[in-house]
Amino acid sequence: MFGYDLGLIGIMTAALITGGIVKGVVAIGLPIVTIAILLNFMPPTTVLAIVVLPIVITNLWLSARAGNLMEPVRRFWMMVACFVFFLFVGARLVVELDTRVLFGVLGTCVASFSATNLLRPRVHPLKPQTEKWAGPLAGILGGLLGGVSTIWGPPMMMYLMMLKLDKDTWVRTIGMIWFAGSVPLAIAYWQNGVLNPDNFWLSAYACVPSMIGIRIGEKLRDRINQEMFRKALLVILFIIGSNLIRRAVF
Repeated sequence: MFGYDLGLIGIMTAALITGGIVKGVVAIGLPIVTIAILLNFMPPTTVLAIVVLPIVITNLWLSARAGNLMEPVRRFWMMVACFVFFLFVGARLVVELDTRVLFGVLGTCVASFSATNLLRPRVHPLKPQTEKWAGPLAGILGGLLGGVSTIWGPPMMMYLMMLKLDKDTWVRTIGMIWFAGSVPLAIAYWQNGVLNPDNFWLSAYACVPSMIGIRIGEKLRDRINQEMFRKALLVILFIIGSNLIRRAVF
């Protein structure tokens, strides 16, 4: 099936369902969970190709179900513009860049941020003056990281969490930003050969278990209150940061 034995397809399917469940709960996490599992069984470029189309489809789903998108568009348009531009820059570098330093620095920042907020949760929201420069900076870092790994969330997640968004606003904002990045990422990966005619249909198949997982996760999210949602986000963010550090080391 798609040139792989059924056992490996089963592992891939389970990994995508698991990643989809996490994304359904907190609107993020599909690439980090799926990639962390599949890198033990497949080459990195193949894994990146597999998750590209599921990223597009699941973000389209979240964006379409998010309700009124004009509020986050008005507030975060500069961050989104920086994010999309530097996503192309990062994707151009993926085939030749040693990403260990980038992973190490960002992973340390992300893990420290999430651990600190779990232990000392009373952090004041960012001031409007700070938003003017912190948002574009988060977009730049997110774009570079996303282009080389498909995992663009950590810098922008840290920024959005410091804004103290409620659960519904968080999902609406993430849906808009993540979809804005997923389409150019797929185009860039097609241009540089990571996604190609040999693996396109494997990535298309991967959309099915991803959507199964996201629907399960959405059902679970409806049962989670705001504080549990915040803690779940911080735990996922800590896992992402720790995984980035791991990838920087070995």
